[in-house]
Amino acid sequence: MKLGEKIKQLRQDAGLTQPELAEKAHIEQSYLSKLENEKGSPSFDVISKIAGAFEIDVFTLIDSLSMSYLQENLQHLPEIAVKIESQRAAKKLKMRRSYILAAMLIVLGVAFVIIGNSSTIFPHSIYQYKSMGLINEGEINQHYQMSPLRELAEDWEISKKRIADNIARLDESLLLTRSYRGEGFVEEYGQQRRYYELIDVREMESPMKDFAVVFGFIFLLTGGFIMIYLFKWLN
Repeated sequence: MKLGEKIKQLRQDAGLTQPELAEKAHIEQSYLSKLENEKGSPSFDVISKIAGAFEIDVFTLIDSLSMSYLQENLQHLPEIAVKIESQRAAKKLKMRRSYILAAMLIVLGVAFVIIGNSSTIFPHSIYQYKSMGLINEGEINQHYQMSPLRELAEDWEISKKRIADNIARLDESLLLTRSYRGEGFVEEYGQQRRYYELIDVREMESPMKDFAVVFGFIFLLTGGFIMIYLFKWLN
C-alpha cells in the first residue's frame, strides 16, 4: 500500500475530512491533498505529525506500507532508510534460518530412509531359542538331551535314567530375539544356569522400518518444498 492510500483510508475510517485531519496534524490542507494523491514528497516529520493525528506510532504507519513503495519513494529519508535496512537484515536472517531448516530436514530425511532400509538397525531375522530347564553345577549344557551324551560316554541305560529323572525338572523357556547369539548360549541363575539352544530362524520385518522410511520421505518432501519456495521467492 502507498502512503497516500493509507492516509486516506485512516482518515475515512476515523470519519475525518481533509481540513479536519490537516488541522489535527498541523499541516496545510492543500499539502495533505497532494499527499493523498501521491503528488508530494513528505519529510519524516510530516509523516510523524500525520501518525500522531491518528494516535498511532509513526513506524506502525510506515510498516503498513509496501516494501517496494518505501524503497522507491521514501528511502531517501534517513529514519526510513534505517528501518528498511533493519527489515532487510531480519529478512536475510529469516532466509538463512529457513535454508538451515530445509537442509536439516533433507539430511534427516536421507538418514531416516537409510536407517529404515538398514538390516543392522532393523534386522529382518527373528531368532528363537529354547531352554528345557535349569542345569545344576557339574552338569553339562546338553543335560536335557534326549539321547546318550557322548561327552559323558553314556550308554542307553544310563541315558534312559537321566532322561526319566529330568521329567520332573522340565521347565521350558522360549526366547525370541532379533540378535543372533550363536547356536546356543548360557544364562546364569546363581548356582544354576539355563542353556538356550537355537531352534528356529524366521524372516520378519520390524514395523519401525516402515515408520522410519515414511518419516524420512516426509522430511525430504518438507525440506524440498521449503527449498523450492525459497528459490522461487528469491527469483
